[in-house]
Amino acid sequence: AACNYRLYLNHLQEKIYEKVPPFNPSAKGSIRLLRLPHRHGSAKAIATAFDQLNISTPYVMIAQHDNFFIRDVQYLQQILNFMDDDDSKSWLQCVHFPSTATLKYVPKIKRRYGLDLENFCRPHKSRGLSQTAEKLCDLDGTFVPLIFWYGRTHIARTTYYTDMILRHFPLNVGDHLEELWGTRQLREILQCSAKTKSKNGHESEDNTAQTSPDDVESRFRKVHDKYGNYVFFDNSHSSKCTPPAKDVNFEQHEVIYHLSGRKARAATNNASEAEINYSFQIHQSPSVQRYAPQGTSFTTARRALALVPGLEFPHTKECQQELCQSESEVSQLRPIPKRIFKQRCFHCGEKGHSFKNCPASVSRDDEVQSKTEVLDLS
Repeated sequence: AACNYRLYLNHLQEKIYEKVPPFNPSAKGSIRLLRLPHRHGSAKAIATAFDQLNISTPYVMIAQHDNFFIRDVQYLQQILNFMDDDDSKSWLQCVHFPSTATLKYVPKIKRRYGLDLENFCRPHKSRGLSQTAEKLCDLDGTFVPLIFWYGRTHIARTTYYTDMILRHFPLNVGDHLEELWGTRQLREILQCSAKTKSKNGHESEDNTAQTSPDDVESRFRKVHDKYGNYVFFDNSHSSKCTPPAKDVNFEQHEVIYHLSGRKARAATNNASEAEINYSFQIHQSPSVQRYAPQGTSFTTARRALALVPGLEFPHTKECQQELCQSESEVSQLRPIPKRIFKQRCFHCGEKGHSFKNCPASVSRDDEVQSKTEVLDLS
């Protein structure tokens, strides 16, 4: 595996030297491959890049190797212009592109944590801004605050990383920034709006039931401004009648897609059309559709699969069994989990089982059964 990875890096370096698209920088840009002598893990690798590359740009894009864009981003320059504006510097540090995890984020968080983010969303339509942001006439959308620090592809201020993200924790090999910052942010956000008790068991003055909504909102903004992470939903290319992006009924789409290495492999050169259809049928089988989130499920993000040129679904024995056997027979073939699932089920919200083993999941014959969406990127 290590030899193959070095060959891959050599091949990548050749493309950079030869400026083979997409490794051909525009304007005065440049591309540099930073080869590390040993495994670092994502967090230390990012920190090493900041330490050794002498980054001088005001903004950086942190791109995950397993995230790729499935829709064009036509508002990138406008977002950067908006971040240049003095009004945004106090609260906007990091902008995420919509992914499955952040679709319909407002109702999702309200259902899961009882936290209503609607008053904290920042709808924006450019009008009369400062001269530094005069090119924002086409920026029309909503900044939705995130309560969890996601390690997804995003744009951030360079100082956000150099002065905060990479400086508050000692980084070890194999660390992920999402694991370090995600739980910390979520805990602080929930604590600022939850009931607290003093040592004698009585509710303290910080109890939200005893404070005004303005106080609760002020505390939330104070905590969240430290992280400053938002996901932006663009309205400019939607119908004029489209409701705001925070609306429950607003049809939102992923911009980036997370590719799971456990669910894909390099396609064989001689893959026939039958094999492609075979893979497609596997992931449209009832056993897979059964796990797609329902309209009444705990999470409102839909489940999606992508058909990507050069990649294919693994043809495993388990997949063949799922395709050929009935649902009841397949369930008997699934191994019993070795460890107890401790998190909340994506479907019902209860702890102790995953969404794949949720007893409240509807049957495949139910009329409201939703299907896994397939994104054809060929």
